[in-house]
Amino acid sequence: MIKNSVKPEIPGTRSGYVIRFTCPECSTENSIVNKSPRDHYKATRDAACKNCKKRSRIITPDMHHTAYTSV
Repeated sequence: MIKNSVKPEIPGTRSGYVIRFTCPECSTENSIVNKSPRDHYKATRDAACKNCKKRSRIITPDMHHTAYTSV
């Protein structure tokens, strides 16, 4: 039976077609370059740190969510 490992969820920020995040283990800034616009709008993605190779789940803010509500 395969055990599911729990990956830490860390926040990321979007800038253009690049998603940036900081590794919680070694504090290295990493980036993910999206190859297509469809990849850019995903809410979560898995990534590995380029320095320590620790796998994490990157959570990015929703681009279609508005901060206000219409009344």
